[in-house]
Amino acid sequence: MASQGDDTPTPAKNTRDDILLESGTNELEVLIFGLGEQSYGVNVAKVREVIQTVTIAASPGQPPNVMGMFNLRGAVLPLVDLHSYFKIDPVDSDPQSHRIIVTEFNGAQAAFKVERVEHIHRMSWQEVRSVPDETGSEHMSVTGITEIDGKLVLMLDFESIFDHISMQNTLHITEVENELGVDRGSFNVFIAEDSRFIRNIMQSVLSNSGYEKVTAFTNGGDCWKAIDDAVRTGKPTPDILITDIEMPQMDGLHLTRKVRATSGLEDIPILLFSSLITDDTRHKGEACGANQQVAKPELPKLVQIVDGWIQKQSAADAA
Repeated sequence: MASQGDDTPTPAKNTRDDILLESGTNELEVLIFGLGEQSYGVNVAKVREVIQTVTIAASPGQPPNVMGMFNLRGAVLPLVDLHSYFKIDPVDSDPQSHRIIVTEFNGAQAAFKVERVEHIHRMSWQEVRSVPDETGSEHMSVTGITEIDGKLVLMLDFESIFDHISMQNTLHITEVENELGVDRGSFNVFIAEDSRFIRNIMQSVLSNSGYEKVTAFTNGGDCWKAIDDAVRTGKPTPDILITDIEMPQMDGLHLTRKVRATSGLEDIPILLFSSLITDDTRHKGEACGANQQVAKPELPKLVQIVDGWIQKQSAADAA
């Protein structure tokens, strides 16, 4: 898929489908872009294309930092100004030289205006370091830090940025009713999620819904270390694992593969909860051994699936 009118690097569809989500290789490709003097990165799996600036239409009552709407081949997209969002002054003040990154996640498209797009870089998630929770606010937008070509690159969580702006009600729930009447408090649930915003929401919803034993990790690598340590020392292993796909240190597909390859953990229910799940990529999670896959932000569906697993397990134990 080519960009409009220049040589700005743009991921092709076969790259997005065939390379980035290969079954458990723990690799990704990053689109590097700039705001001011700083370089940022976004997973190419979320990027549809990169285009030049377009004519936008202002919309009454639009959220702060949203410049307006524009039409892209029949789809009307909101355009978020990342300079405004982060309060960064551009080095290049000519708006015509700026670029627009068109993304797709959570089943919808959105666009983000940036100052420049530099190149695409393939790397391992092991090269991305997690950002400590203490360094940011609840709506923290940076989920990882890496170094590429000698430059510090901050990995951005576009979903968190967009949700912070639009305040999607689907993510702002408090609890999910226990329609199956299962014993939620007895099951040990592990969560691996790098977005602090979404991780906190998941923990809160599960806790408020009656899940008393929830342990959350900021990346797949730390989650795997805890699971591996539990296996080696005889500590309780998770009864259920819920994991994002893209995370520092180890992505969710690689984490799923490692759990499935570990003796005694072959039957642990694993749920992938990610904005990268689509009809085109679902087979990747299946190849790694995931039992279920839910596209963000369907939190009620996530809880309902976990309830169903508990019900089946309880019935099997009683038989």
